Amino acid sequence: MKNKLLIYIFFVFCFTNIFSFSHSMNIYKYPDFNISREECDNILESMNYPNPDYTSEEPVTVYVDLLVEKIFEINGKDMEFEAFYSMWHDWTDKRLAESLKKLNLFDDTGKRIYLCSYNPIELWGKSNRLFYPTIEFYNKKTKTNVNLGGDADWVDIYSDGMIGTRLRDSSKFSANFDFRRFPFDTQVLSFELWSEFPSTLVEIAPEPISMPVYKETKYSWEDDNIQIPGWDLTKVDYYNYSYVDNDGLPYQGFYVDLTIKRQSSYYLFKIILPIIFILVISWSVFWVRGSQLEAKVNVTIVCLLSLIAYNFIIDEDLPKLSYLTFLDSFILLSYFYTGIATILCVYSFVRKLRSGKDISVVDLKARWIGPLSYFGVLFILLIYFYNIEAVAGFFLGSKFTQ
Repeated sequence: MKNKLLIYIFFVFCFTNIFSFSHSMNIYKYPDFNISREECDNILESMNYPNPDYTSEEPVTVYVDLLVEKIFEINGKDMEFEAFYSMWHDWTDKRLAESLKKLNLFDDTGKRIYLCSYNPIELWGKSNRLFYPTIEFYNKKTKTNVNLGGDADWVDIYSDGMIGTRLRDSSKFSANFDFRRFPFDTQVLSFELWSEFPSTLVEIAPEPISMPVYKETKYSWEDDNIQIPGWDLTKVDYYNYSYVDNDGLPYQGFYVDLTIKRQSSYYLFKIILPIIFILVISWSVFWVRGSQLEAKVNVTIVCLLSLIAYNFIIDEDLPKLSYLTFLDSFILLSYFYTGIATILCVYSFVRKLRSGKDISVVDLKARWIGPLSYFGVLFILLIYFYNIEAVAGFFLGSKFTQ
């Protein structure tokens, strides 16, 4: 017990030391003196650096804090989702720090001091007074109006030359959904942030305090969990992505991924189980005497029409795909076995006419072979669709599936 306590104290000590610098970056305080409107205007007038600092040897590091508050809708048919979010950008401009020194407002000791707030139009409207790193959502479906200040509601200026922006908005984002395992699928909702400037000038980094908390808690605090209708949030992750463009310059993006799992109970209880029940009804005709062909065929045809109706229900949720989903394969399999039941009924009736026996050997074998083979094929489909990588590796070799 004592050893466990010592380990816990050591962990807390290390955690505090590791994150103490991060807290000093993100926590600010209000000044203990009055800052007049005139002083804020003077700060604004002193800004005359619309472009990146090309003389700097290091890129500007922009810290991104993306808080996803709610997912309104996930539209699989249009391959998009709508989210309500708050986003903060923080970066330091050395030229602003020099201007604050000339105005006797610079202070980088202890917590940074909040000085002034500006409307983005004042800084990035008709006359671009302050360098804007232009970090935007690459997969947002609505255009950013740069003339109105870009992606920002307001801009804060701090005593150490740090600039902070905040945007609170709701937007639709495009997504790349994979529906092969529908309706037991897992999808990823990505927020893709990129700067218009190469990474030699602008570098994107996760905000070091909030983003790890979002990842750990999955955007949940106590009983206030993020709500995604029809889905469960299983994982939150973020990472940087880099590539070299056609102009030969490197660019860097910042991705926030929300991994979600579909709540499949609706499809299980209202589609899959009823279809299996319909199939059981269609195969029950092999317990009916072979002479009653019309009654047997009517049952199988009605079951087949019911399956077609279910197919129309599923089409409302998905786009026109070039591949089969698990549910598509399941319904096609059910189509096939219901159709086979109809054909076997006719064949059994012909056998009955030839043999003169009321019960055909076809009926006797179909009673058991049909259901057993159906569930056997269904089991193979489950293995294939929900372990696709393993199946591909078995046939193609592991080097093709890495």
